[in-house]
Amino acid sequence: MRIHSLNIGEPQSMTRNGKTVTTSMNRTPVAEPTQLEILGFVGDKAANGKVHGGPDKAVCCYPMEHYPYFREKLAAPLDIPAFGENLTTEGLFESEVCIGDVFQIGRATVQISQPRQPCGTLALRNGNPELPKWVNEKLYTGFYFRVLKPGIVRVHDAVKLIERPNAGATVETLSIAMLNKQTPRGQIEQWVALPELSQSWRETFTQRLG
Repeated sequence: MRIHSLNIGEPQSMTRNGKTVTTSMNRTPVAEPTQLEILGFVGDKAANGKVHGGPDKAVCCYPMEHYPYFREKLAAPLDIPAFGENLTTEGLFESEVCIGDVFQIGRATVQISQPRQPCGTLALRNGNPELPKWVNEKLYTGFYFRVLKPGIVRVHDAVKLIERPNAGATVETLSIAMLNKQTPRGQIEQWVALPELSQSWRETFTQRLG
């Protein structure tokens, strides 16, 4: 497991099909060592703090292994980081990594907090309104890290698993529960009880419980 690409950026205006949005989706790869702080990488900033960023979503990650599938679906080159991720990863899959997993990356320590949910800006960025649906269908969502210990991170740094408190609570499993409104109440209660789950996902699941 390692970092394939480290990508940062600041909010920019993007216009597609006559629609203009302000987004940080147009991140670019950087080669130099970059400091990772509690709220994310130095030099990186989310455009909409109410939806993106914050301590629970400091780092957006996306597996490089999903790129060939979407290149074929979109019939486009789809250069990294087409999904707007901060870290393009190798060897970390939604079906395997779990909420609460703690990793050492360079000198930083991070923890998985929630799956990523694809949004309309992702579709706009890549010129296809079907893209978010395809992401959810394949459960190729990516995921977020919170930062437990700041530190320098470099491209090609190893990603070392150092703790797994919730074996079975995979990113894929949580995504299925979020997407399926018929998920059994007992499962939702189980996910709400995870202390490592992000506040926003806990609140959404709690509302579903009524």
